[in-house]
Amino acid sequence: MIPTGRLWASLCFLSVPAMAAGFLGGLWSLLLLSDLALLGLALVDYALAREVKLKLWRELPPRLSVGAPNRVELHLVNPASRPSYIRIKDDVPEEFSAEPEELALLLSGHSRAKATYRATPVKRGKFELGDLNVRVRGPLGLMWHERIFKARTQVSVFPDLRGASRLLLSGAALDLVNLGLRHLRRDGRGTEFARLRDYTQGDSVREVDWKATARRSKPVTRVMESERSQTILICVDAGRSMAARVEGLSKLDHAVNAALFLAFVAVRNGDRVGLVVFADDVKAYLAPGSGRTQYRKIVDTLYSARPHLTYVDYLALFKELSVRLARRSLLCVFTDFLDDDQASTMVYPLRRLARRHVPLCLSLKDTALTALLRTPPPGPEEAFQHAVASELLFEREQMKSKIGQEGVQMIDVYPEELSLAAVNRYLEIKARGVL
Repeated sequence: MIPTGRLWASLCFLSVPAMAAGFLGGLWSLLLLSDLALLGLALVDYALAREVKLKLWRELPPRLSVGAPNRVELHLVNPASRPSYIRIKDDVPEEFSAEPEELALLLSGHSRAKATYRATPVKRGKFELGDLNVRVRGPLGLMWHERIFKARTQVSVFPDLRGASRLLLSGAALDLVNLGLRHLRRDGRGTEFARLRDYTQGDSVREVDWKATARRSKPVTRVMESERSQTILICVDAGRSMAARVEGLSKLDHAVNAALFLAFVAVRNGDRVGLVVFADDVKAYLAPGSGRTQYRKIVDTLYSARPHLTYVDYLALFKELSVRLARRSLLCVFTDFLDDDQASTMVYPLRRLARRHVPLCLSLKDTALTALLRTPPPGPEEAFQHAVASELLFEREQMKSKIGQEGVQMIDVYPEELSLAAVNRYLEIKARGVL
């Protein structure tokens, strides 16, 4: 039995004559009758709320995406003729955030209704959604009746696949500009001849096929495309530096989401894609392959990737890659650096691999440090924090410069930019014919 705000307000109202009864003795009997009447109404209201028979169940996607607001639907049926005011709260795991946390709706008699909320998980893996907690208010608005609907269910939280889904729905990659991507086939900038087509406004003069133009008596453009069936190896760092959280997710989760988007675009572009998850040694290795089956294998492998609180052994990783990779490949290494010493251990082996492969290092900027430097320090303590943050960012820029001097391409962007930056650099490398 849970009293409503209306009942508490009524009790506060009755406290006024209770104080007056200390001076006027005849008011005690009237006050007692009023209290009994209010108590009786509250009991009747609770009984009426308890009689409401509801049906309630939950519907949610078979796979939830980490860091994404996943839509969860709650369906209600009120078979009674009397309308009911209801509040619902789902029992979500600690690793989830629900928006809104509580749903309130007025359900009319003999009706069905649907309420939705967004569940945002911050970790990948298997979790359990608990029961549905419901409060039904009585028709007098004095009491709540609380009940629990059994709805426990297991859910799987996968990496964020929204980027791949948007690309799949973009009409065979014809609307990639709206996604922030360059064209997959890079018409006019590739290395392999694809076809001839009529000249359109905006085509470069260098793309005009003059012999075909003379034969057809109208301008004709050569369409070139990037070479297909090239090898892309995605290397994901699962060491201790990737356990740090940035904007609600771990750096590893941001890297996994970007790696999946890159793998989807590369597979769709006809390339062979492989995967390595590493820390102090190689945790998982997936040989390069092509097609949808390969992409599903990559999804399943990254689903179980977890950060390991150990150092990262880049030398062991690249020794194994030098043995496994005989074909020239694009090595996309998603990692982060704790200090200059850790970065130095990666530079030498990458420099050796650059003789045969194309290395690309991708890391995440620290948004907290950047945000700290954007606000002026109000006091001495904040000024010291500013100085430390400025020094850390300066050291990071030095590390980036050092890596770049060794012939290794590097991308250092904010978390929300990582996926698009990785795919755009991959497309740029293919268009330049470096592979």
